[in-house]
Formats: sequence, C-alpha cells, structure tokens
Amino acid sequence: MPVTQENECGVMKKYRLLMNGSNYLMNVDDKTQRQGFFQNMVIDAGSPNQAERQAISRIFHDMELQVLTLNTVKNPPRVALHTLWELDVAYDDSRIDMERTFYPEKRWWEFWR
Repeated sequence: MPVTQENECGVMKKYRLLMNGSNYLMNVDDKTQRQGFFQNMVIDAGSPNQAERQAISRIFHDMELQVLTLNTVKNPPRVALHTLWELDVAYDDSRIDMERTFYPEKRWWEFWR
C-alpha cells in the first residue's frame, strides 16, 4: 500500500507545477551544449511545499534525463519551480502535456540573440 502524506486537515490536494530545469549539459548535434527545459507535472500532496519537493525529486531521479546529462559534480544542473496551481481534485489532468520542452540556454552576454 503506498504511503500518502496529508496536510493538517487530512486531505491531499492536487497541484499542477511548471518546473524549470537549467544548466543541463547535453550532447546536441555532436556538441556539448547547455540546455534548459520546462516540464508540467501533476502531483498529489498535502501542501505546495511538499508538491515542489516531490517534483524536484522526480526530475533529479529520472533515469532518462540522467542518461542524457553530462554535468560534473562541480557543475550540477538546477531545477526550480516556475509556477504552481492548485487544482480541483476532480480536475481531469489527462490533457496536460507532461513532456519536457528543451531550449538552448544562452550565456548572459548573448541576451540579444
């Protein structure tokens, strides 16, 4: 039986989180490039903080992403919450795209490109 975490009222809530990964070094067209990504996630949790921690943990433990990532311990990737919405527990989340959308990260001095 799965362990569930409940808030002080004993009720789990449903959250939609837009997560932003950054500083992911990946092989793109046979070159190491710095990539970022956005990913929607829907998580049942007792609080927004629990939902955020679960989302970050899921991303860092995602084996598919780990295989693609070339970062060293001294230059780790980062994951942060971009936006959070509390959903009605009856909300049909099957239409939310949960795939990652990658984008090339620019250096700070390339802001005009």
